[in-house]
Amino acid sequence: MGLAPCNAAPVVPFNPRGPPRKPRQSGYAIWVGNLPPSASIADLKDYFSRGATRDIESLFLMSRSNCAFVNYHTEAACVAAMNRFHNSCFEERRLVCRLRRGAAASDASATAAENLASLSVSVDTGAAATDSESPEPLIVGDTKAAATARAAMGTAEPPAGNSSPQTPREKFFVLKSLTTQDLEASVRSGTWATQVHIEQALNKAYDEMENVILIFSANKSGEYFGYARMASKPFDKLVDLKTTSAGTEHVQDLGSPRSIPTPPTATAPKGHIIDDSARGTIFWEAEHSGDEAKSVTKEDGGDGQGPGQGQSRQFRIEWRSTARLPFYRTCGLRNPFNANREVKIARDGTEIEPSVGAKLVQMFHRNPSGVLSSVQATWTQTSPPKPMLGAKGFYELS
Repeated sequence: MGLAPCNAAPVVPFNPRGPPRKPRQSGYAIWVGNLPPSASIADLKDYFSRGATRDIESLFLMSRSNCAFVNYHTEAACVAAMNRFHNSCFEERRLVCRLRRGAAASDASATAAENLASLSVSVDTGAAATDSESPEPLIVGDTKAAATARAAMGTAEPPAGNSSPQTPREKFFVLKSLTTQDLEASVRSGTWATQVHIEQALNKAYDEMENVILIFSANKSGEYFGYARMASKPFDKLVDLKTTSAGTEHVQDLGSPRSIPTPPTATAPKGHIIDDSARGTIFWEAEHSGDEAKSVTKEDGGDGQGPGQGQSRQFRIEWRSTARLPFYRTCGLRNPFNANREVKIARDGTEIEPSVGAKLVQMFHRNPSGVLSSVQATWTQTSPPKPMLGAKGFYELS
């Protein structure tokens, strides 16, 4: 009977809060800038519903940057709104509006970075930073980087003399957390839980691969927290990502999202405001007649709040490193599995191309001077990782 390393104590309920919920997105949005700092989302949804009561979908407010994204149902309505509101006055401020076709309101900062990245056809090695940790321009299939990372993870080198392309034996995923505290709790418990659609992808990878590596980052931290190896499939018991077993009061104290109904007004349809202050997120969504089903089956890869999305199952993980890795040190490292964008641009559950993931993992084991960390040296001397195939059987619950 296999026992897990963390079986000395019962599995403690762990409830990572993950990334924020997103508003419904049509693909037809305008960006609105120069908003007054005092602008409320209730006033904004009334203002941008003028002439579009039946067409407005959602409004996402980014108060820190005094801007917002407004989604409309059709392209024609979006263009008309841009022409209507550009250079108009809102609370004595002259507004600036721009079309954002296909832009996701809640991914505004990521979209801007992606647009900048797409302008570069190749990595300019001459402009690379002189810091010794600045990675070389990515070459997909870089076997040297992959081999170094495999050594850090304890996996064997491919047999010598085999010149045919090697089938990847590892998969790499980025997982997001709301806070660093959630990740520190995971280090203590040796468990994690994620959204259902991400769990399904991890399960598939666990069944097919020798090694599933999870690279963690806390929202708005500007760095990777560390990485871990998936050490079991999810347990049968469901956990609620929105509440704890002790009740909802504790979660409310931590700042769980609030849904505030908004009645129809002279310009705006009935809707609701989602106030998720702990994540720095606030948005309004319209509730048009007959679209209730659409609101819970959003077509953006499962980020909506459909039935059961708040529930998932815990699984065991082995933390391999909690050395912080700032995003700037990964400059130039790109992910072919994500439109060749910089690897730091990722959503919760984004898969990383194996050779890129191996190179990223290698960076956790070097400090800024380029010396291997003492953590890796300790593993090598005292507790070398077990073979991945054997580890699966060892860590599964009997």
